[in-house]
Amino acid sequence: MRAYFILTTFLLSSLLCFSQALELEKASPFTAVAWEVDQPIVQFENEWYYFEKLDDFGKNDILDFCKNQFGKKWQKRFSEDLVEVLERLGYQPNTEVRLELFKDGVSKVHIGTFTSENRQRVLQYNRTLAASRSTGLTQKITIDKALEDINQFEEILNSRSSYSQLSNFNYTKALKNLADDIIRRKTDVDRDELTNDLAKIMSEIGDRHASIRNEAFNRNGHKTYNLGLPFGVASLNGKLIALRQRGNKAKYNYYDNSHPYIKSIDGIAIEALLENYNYKDKKAPKQVKLTRGSRAIQKYGALLFQNNMLCPDSIKVIFTDGALEKEQTFQLTTANKGYSSKLLIECYSLRKRVESVDFDGLSKIVGNNIGYINLPQMYHYEEIEGLEAYFENTLNSFSETKALIIDIRNNPGGGRVILQTFARYIVPSKQSPWVANVAYLRTEATIMGDEESMSGRYLYSYNSEQFTDQDRTTIDDFNTNFQLQKAFDRAKFSTPFYMILHNGTKPYTQPVFILVNERSFSAASVFASAFKGLPNVKIVGVTTDGSSGNSKEHYLINSNIRVKVSTMLSFQRNGKTLDGNGTEPDIIISADKTQVLTGVDTQLNKLIDLINNTAK
Repeated sequence: MRAYFILTTFLLSSLLCFSQALELEKASPFTAVAWEVDQPIVQFENEWYYFEKLDDFGKNDILDFCKNQFGKKWQKRFSEDLVEVLERLGYQPNTEVRLELFKDGVSKVHIGTFTSENRQRVLQYNRTLAASRSTGLTQKITIDKALEDINQFEEILNSRSSYSQLSNFNYTKALKNLADDIIRRKTDVDRDELTNDLAKIMSEIGDRHASIRNEAFNRNGHKTYNLGLPFGVASLNGKLIALRQRGNKAKYNYYDNSHPYIKSIDGIAIEALLENYNYKDKKAPKQVKLTRGSRAIQKYGALLFQNNMLCPDSIKVIFTDGALEKEQTFQLTTANKGYSSKLLIECYSLRKRVESVDFDGLSKIVGNNIGYINLPQMYHYEEIEGLEAYFENTLNSFSETKALIIDIRNNPGGGRVILQTFARYIVPSKQSPWVANVAYLRTEATIMGDEESMSGRYLYSYNSEQFTDQDRTTIDDFNTNFQLQKAFDRAKFSTPFYMILHNGTKPYTQPVFILVNERSFSAASVFASAFKGLPNVKIVGVTTDGSSGNSKEHYLINSNIRVKVSTMLSFQRNGKTLDGNGTEPDIIISADKTQVLTGVDTQLNKLIDLINNTAK
């Protein structure tokens, strides 16, 4: 009898343990898992945290295993089947686990409990998220959920954004005003309206890489979003002009020869449309604001939509010659009547050829023995087979030319590896090593050495193994006169990272001219700023749309709005940030009337004339 009792007790105990194991198999310590690109943000005890560690397993240990084992489904398996993931790692977790979670710049340890109820909430969250993304329909969320997203947005700005720490804009007050307004309205909140409200606040910070987007928005299903002006809009001499296409799409005439300038649309002054309505470019350099603003005004339906305003079917436009005015009423249209510069179209075409490994048109001899190279995009060499060799062979073949023009107009950016190639030919031996860029990473953690996202931009810490003693001596000398134009809380950032350029064995010995415009963005703007100040280099054109942010994506938990923010402050040698300032030219050559209307490249022609006249 005693043996029977012991056996029965053992069997019941085993069954209980087996039952608990089965239950634990479909359990989670979290109630939802969201993703910031490939980094998990977990909901724990009704708060959202960045996940760092579970018991002895670090975040990267678990995520790397999921990626290797489950392929495209790795995020789903992490969020829904965490117990199985840990067991495959050879670890049987207890019901209670030690969690290390990060929030508001602070990492804390919490005790989490695996429950099936938690996993059910994770499943429900994933299903709701999938439905939201697949339908593409504008949906409303409750006031409480909107307020929760606003709080998460503020936390992103507090703990992740770099330029929020440099800006004087009081985004905390602006977000409180938005929250108060939502509470007063007492109605559910439209996702698109919330997206636009947050985008307006973000625009005040001055982060040129930032963007706020509702990825579920269906632009084709919106009644007025795709309506535009029935004439083209472009900038010329600091003003916006109205244009109509000639037979050739790359050529234009004034819409009204006697009144070429646009003064207002539906009673809204053109200055207000540029400054307030096109808020995404509010902190951009002047010419950037004009060029991008003209494009935004052309797409009038989208511009009003982004301001949460209804779009009419027709509008009244006042044209002016600077003194006299003329009013005309227009029907908005979905037809493409907009302006596109010939140079921009050619740049798009050149990118397509390069991507198909056709380098024809990238380089040539112009003027009187002047080398010319066009960089339509800052490619990564692994993307385009043979491109690195092409640049090196071309630069070597130009060794006997009397000057070199590097054209990075309309270049949207990319990586910095091309910059390294050109540095070997451009940087003179007397200026090598050359400090080209200084950056700080937004973090409250202590970074002792190099950091992957910075190393990918050729930015290294002072004591990096990538630097020689000579490099460090150069940094020391540079820092004696280097002054940042704006102060920020150093405790919230890393120590500085530096990009150092070196000369090569066959440097180019003649003058170098880097041709830029307001569409030279991100890594293209870094390219210009990196070489500015060298005695053999002149930057020519108009101020670039500088930006260099090491941006990261986050998703707001309830609305699924994507929030992209920069995590790096990037400074030029003059101490100014690239964002909001751009790189100013040493020689100003703006696009003139002939270039705007006909597409003739007068900027390049004027530079060629300048080089030839100087060389005489």
